[in-house]
Amino acid sequence: MGLSRSRFAAILLLLAGCSEPDSPENRIRQLIADGETAVEARSVGDVRALISEDYLDGKKRTRRDLTRVLAGYFLRHKSIHLLVQVNEILVEEQGRARAVVYVAMAGRPLDDAAQLSLVRADLYRFELELSEVEGEWLVTGGAWRKAAGRDFLE
Repeated sequence: MGLSRSRFAAILLLLAGCSEPDSPENRIRQLIADGETAVEARSVGDVRALISEDYLDGKKRTRRDLTRVLAGYFLRHKSIHLLVQVNEILVEEQGRARAVVYVAMAGRPLDDAAQLSLVRADLYRFELELSEVEGEWLVTGGAWRKAAGRDFLE
């Protein structure tokens, strides 16, 4: 009894899927998901662990500066809920990558982008620079700006 084409294709997809979780792109997606969890838990330490000690962005902000901004945000907002949309991840050579991520920050849960018109949320576009350090991806630089609701619908 041989395998049908559809079963064989399903097995191949399953095997390919098993190797994918360790790809650089999936590990970066996991870093972003870990950041989402840490921010919603209001854990400065957990967010700091995702940022390289050598972090420096175009505005000369360091890792320490970012954690101060974050701590201030946590003090002003008792409840933080994020809707995160990864727009793109570009893995470059030599353990470097870039990611564009849209984030809606609200005081109540957001299930999807369609809800953005119903709640007051701060919308941002993050451009992250990442490096792989000792097998672990970390944020090494970045920039952010306000975003519009339509950015989440693209």
